[in-house]
Amino acid sequence: MTDAFEGIRILDFTQLEQGPSATQVLADFGAEVIKIERIDVGEIGRNQQPLLAAGFSPHWSATNRNKKSITVDVKSDAGRALILDLARDADIVASNFRPGVMDRLGLGWEQLSAVNPRIIVAYATGYGLSGPYVHRRGQDLAAQAVSGLMALTGTVESGPVPTGTFMIDYLASMQFAQGMMIALAARERTGRGQVVDSNLLNAAITSHLQEAATYLNTGQRFPRPTTGIAHPGNTALYGYYEAADGLWFTLIGEYFVDHPWQRAARACGLSEKDVNDPRFQTVEGLLDHTRETWQLLAEAIAKFPREEIMARFEAEDVLVAPVNDYDGLFTDPQVVHNELVIEGDVDGVGRVKWIGMPITLSDTPARLRAVPPKIGEHNEEVFISAGLAEERIAALKNAGVIGSESDRERGGNGPQWS
Repeated sequence: MTDAFEGIRILDFTQLEQGPSATQVLADFGAEVIKIERIDVGEIGRNQQPLLAAGFSPHWSATNRNKKSITVDVKSDAGRALILDLARDADIVASNFRPGVMDRLGLGWEQLSAVNPRIIVAYATGYGLSGPYVHRRGQDLAAQAVSGLMALTGTVESGPVPTGTFMIDYLASMQFAQGMMIALAARERTGRGQVVDSNLLNAAITSHLQEAATYLNTGQRFPRPTTGIAHPGNTALYGYYEAADGLWFTLIGEYFVDHPWQRAARACGLSEKDVNDPRFQTVEGLLDHTRETWQLLAEAIAKFPREEIMARFEAEDVLVAPVNDYDGLFTDPQVVHNELVIEGDVDGVGRVKWIGMPITLSDTPARLRAVPPKIGEHNEEVFISAGLAEERIAALKNAGVIGSESDRERGGNGPQWS
């Protein structure tokens, strides 16, 4: 099978989510992604709680499939020289340290482009490569706060609320992947490498680009809605409700249909008087009576189990969707059909499941070629392919420049996570 990024080599210094999720996208589509890790310890994400076994974190494994691992002491002259040798034949060097770290290691744009003018040096940071926040630590929650996203989220009653997961880390990682792909496409035209600069702050701001553009051009603000309403400026027909069995669902009745209030009110079994109340027949009227209409719907909905009330809405051609917890999510028939959960056997751990690539290509699809690697698992393979003799590799091991779990296993010890 042909892979979309077959023949592309990435030297991957990234850790945690913002960087590894991005390089995994290219790895899923065939790129050779070589993680550069600390000897024995590996990247810090390997020990994120909870653990499936000692040293094997599902958090970490979710972003590191289809990659190889080598271990190099990059602070040593010999280790730095090894990386520069690998960079001569690499396409991308990716990192998500704070700005300046790679330069101080002697592995920044100036040093890498000197040995390979076609190299793409990709940086994922918190705030960008320059500016007043350049030395601040980048972190998902901080980006949600500074970017204005938290101020848009939550309700009048709750105040600002962060998202339920590290959403900006993931969004920024997808923009990081886009940047690397765009740089690869540009190199086909120019023959030159370049610097890719992506950051959490920009990603968080672009998550609400429509509201931001509206504010910039009209001055319109977006205050948090009251409880039960999904977004400011929406009516009770665009919100979330609890059914009689304690299960929640979302109601998206504001769009797509004519006479939306009448349809929703009939579905809930409201009286003809409420169904035809002239105050509720326009968006303007619904906005003027948001709390009253929400209360009418909430009280009526609370009489029905979720499955039944959703069926009643669907019979009126009103869009609804269940608020799935994880139990419901992974048994949802569409999720099962989309085959987004993938599985593989990991030595020392057993059968492990992950979320797969959400994008499907008909000719060059993503695929699971390799489970997340042990620390330094591919030292010999990578360094031999780079032209190092076995004697040289042995000398580097003895000098503490490289090392791996495989070496430890051959010495009679178990892997890092056993």
